[in-house]
Amino acid sequence: MLKPQFNKHHHHQSNVPRLPPSLGPRKNHSFSGENRGNEYGNVPNTLAFPFKPLEKHNRSRWLTRKSSGETKAVDRESSTTSVTETISLKAVITVQLTVGGAISNLSLTRAFDDIGDLLGKSLLLELVAAEIDPNTGLKKDTIKDYAHRTDRKANEITYLAEFEVPMNFGSIGAILIENEHHKEVFVDSVVIEGSPDDPITASCKSWIHSKFDNPEKRIFFVDKVSCLPSLTPTGLKTLREKELAILRGDNATDMLREKKDRIYDYDVYNDLDVAKLAELELIKSDPLSESRSSEVYVPRDEAFSEVKNLTFSAKTVYSVLKAVIPSLETTMIDKDLGFPYFTAIDSLFNEGVNLPQLDGNGLLGSILPRLLKTLEDARNNVLLFETPAMIDRDKFGWIRDEEFGRQTVAGLNPLSITLVTAWPLISELDPIVYGPPESAITKEIVERQIRGFCTLEEAIENKKLYILDYHDIFLPYVNKVRDLKNLKTTLYGSRTLLYLTPDGTLLRPLAIELVRPPRDGKPQWKHVFTPSCDATSMWLWKLAKVHVLAHDSGYHQLVSHWLRTHCCTEPYIIATNRQLSKMHPIHNLLHPHFRYTMEINALAREALINSGGIIETCFSPGKYSIELSSVVYDQLWRFDHEALPADLIARGMAVEDKNSPHGLKLSIEDYPYANDGLVLWDIIKQWVTDYVNHYYPKPNLVESDDELQAWWTEIQTRGHADKKDEPWWPVLETTKDLIGILTTIIWVASGHHAAVNFGQYDYAGYIPNRATIARVKMPCEDPTDEEWEAFKRRPEDELLSAFPSQIQASQIMAVLDVLSNHSPDEEYIGAKMEASFEANEEIKAAYEVFAGRLKELEGVIDERNGDENRKNRNGVGVVPYNLLKPFSEAGVTGMGVPNSISI
Repeated sequence: MLKPQFNKHHHHQSNVPRLPPSLGPRKNHSFSGENRGNEYGNVPNTLAFPFKPLEKHNRSRWLTRKSSGETKAVDRESSTTSVTETISLKAVITVQLTVGGAISNLSLTRAFDDIGDLLGKSLLLELVAAEIDPNTGLKKDTIKDYAHRTDRKANEITYLAEFEVPMNFGSIGAILIENEHHKEVFVDSVVIEGSPDDPITASCKSWIHSKFDNPEKRIFFVDKVSCLPSLTPTGLKTLREKELAILRGDNATDMLREKKDRIYDYDVYNDLDVAKLAELELIKSDPLSESRSSEVYVPRDEAFSEVKNLTFSAKTVYSVLKAVIPSLETTMIDKDLGFPYFTAIDSLFNEGVNLPQLDGNGLLGSILPRLLKTLEDARNNVLLFETPAMIDRDKFGWIRDEEFGRQTVAGLNPLSITLVTAWPLISELDPIVYGPPESAITKEIVERQIRGFCTLEEAIENKKLYILDYHDIFLPYVNKVRDLKNLKTTLYGSRTLLYLTPDGTLLRPLAIELVRPPRDGKPQWKHVFTPSCDATSMWLWKLAKVHVLAHDSGYHQLVSHWLRTHCCTEPYIIATNRQLSKMHPIHNLLHPHFRYTMEINALAREALINSGGIIETCFSPGKYSIELSSVVYDQLWRFDHEALPADLIARGMAVEDKNSPHGLKLSIEDYPYANDGLVLWDIIKQWVTDYVNHYYPKPNLVESDDELQAWWTEIQTRGHADKKDEPWWPVLETTKDLIGILTTIIWVASGHHAAVNFGQYDYAGYIPNRATIARVKMPCEDPTDEEWEAFKRRPEDELLSAFPSQIQASQIMAVLDVLSNHSPDEEYIGAKMEASFEANEEIKAAYEVFAGRLKELEGVIDERNGDENRKNRNGVGVVPYNLLKPFSEAGVTGMGVPNSISI
């Protein structure tokens, strides 16, 4: 995640812990170790010569010969080299049509490239032998040919190259491609036909730069050559090391990255406070200062916005953030104007918001069909929201305490609820700064709410008491947020206590504590709110829930979602590309789980989590949002707790029990996120186990794998540099260690992300259910007589004033709609077999079992949703828990687990 170039002076405190470093402009990094010999077995079979003779072609063929350290092209027809017998091969190259690529509408460039295509000089291919010449010990000459265009379809162009290959050439291990066009092209694949093992494939799926921009030829290994470094075919060792050096940027001299670059490196992310830009004029002379750019660099193959059939996700998010949101801001004069009535919130679903004329509104209308409706009698568009699933089933469900409790285990953020194991509740913050640390929730309050079911001690002992604890995380920001001048908002530290009812299923909220630290000469203020029968207490209880849900919304978006999935996965992606060759089986295993993540993160940094972006203007922590995320990373994040079973155990939601399903006994049996998540976890783990055991059949292979060890070391020491000395990092010595690490990474990118992302609109699209910000303080916090009387006279006005403003609500709903959306080209877990998996019969069989078990999970989830005893996912007006169902149609469906964090 390369930051924009900007001045280093920032509005956040300099001592704030950093998020994990990710993509940046560093250079000159060494790679780890020398490849070792083939001491553990045979090289995987790729293409076994001799070939069956085929009809020879008369076109001139090119061979290469090493001479005095240089590669010389020698015409086969005129060469004196004795070629006694050859075989004819054909290579079909599939190039996807792109927007702005080589096959573009740039008339002059296209004219040159079309001429090149007609003359048969568009792509130069070279076949590379897998093994060196056993007689000379040198690499064999490559076989060259220019490809010529043969067909053009709606979305792709095919090219053909033909080769005369000596019978003693041996297996083909790699293909070199030089792009003769003046613009980059997106090569999908190369398929070589005519061999006994027909066909030989290289799944490229990569942008190839023009040789006029970079003369370096691209290296693609054939799909069957997936092996550990020690088993690298002798003819490919140099190419394996060279490709990794290129991706690391070992020889790069320019620290400023360009769009065409493929370099993966690290940097920390930060952003400017736009309100401070004027002050920066004073420090431009500082040699350490940087200028700000409008784009975040992403390595070329991580981008997805230009290939036609891969545009949906990027364009929908981009269009909402860069076109619809700014347009919304022009429709309302008063940015702080709230909703006057609840019916005004409902009007967003049946009347919509009129937008001024949008540039390219025809295109936007096709990209955002759910959101943009064109008026017949005007040129304006209407932003018309679909009714969220939760409100569609039960319009008043958001009011009920039972629904509040249900959503802590079956809603949008089921990762914060924690078992209470000690009493009293005590803050760890400095009491001199923040006031007395003891919670105001007393034993008497709890037992009064339990109403004789049990004592407090029995509730704790029997695992009946749970908490949403946002006290110590939010309290240090209360005064900072309240001092913000450009955002109408407030903040508290909060604790919410919930009780597991005797049926062992439903959670009932008992008490909410809101705390404000000392401020303006006033001492600490804290108050406990409970459900009650009198009108005043019930209205205060409703308002307290609004504040807690705002805290939960902020924590969900900044920690459960952004930090723990998007942000912390990015270093894994960078390290994988820098240290694991595309020949490495672990690279091939992880690659589908990294699709588009860096690109969507870059877009988020440009228009979502950036200074003055949606998160800072619409969520409770305001401009301190990313700072708070960094603090949570520093205090709470640890890799070993990102595994689902370990996370559940750490929160007291489960204990190890070999007699229970999945080896865990849940403290709440009806916990939909955990119930479905553990099945998915086990399915992923079994697939990873089968895969790892195939490639690492001997115990010492993990430790002796230089690329793998460099990868894991880099993840710890550079990808998560601030955590490099933590004792909890798993060691990587055995296959069991590797299986645990890989399962955790894949789970976070698939199941964890799906659970916290694709229900966003269904649960938070109706603002009262999950307000992202609470804009006014509780009416009982140091009220004036006038304020208290106004609250008593019309308490509904106080509730509406606490919700986001009309502009904030519209912006949030538009963003959540597209973030909850599956694109038509979504790749769901287990739905598509990678070419490298299919090339190996044992791996192919294991993947088919993996895919079959995922289909079975669909039925398991349907059965659970139909079980009336599971009250957290079945009941009148209750939304079924489908977030971990593996497959989905396109659109906002509230289900579907993609391979990767692609939205």
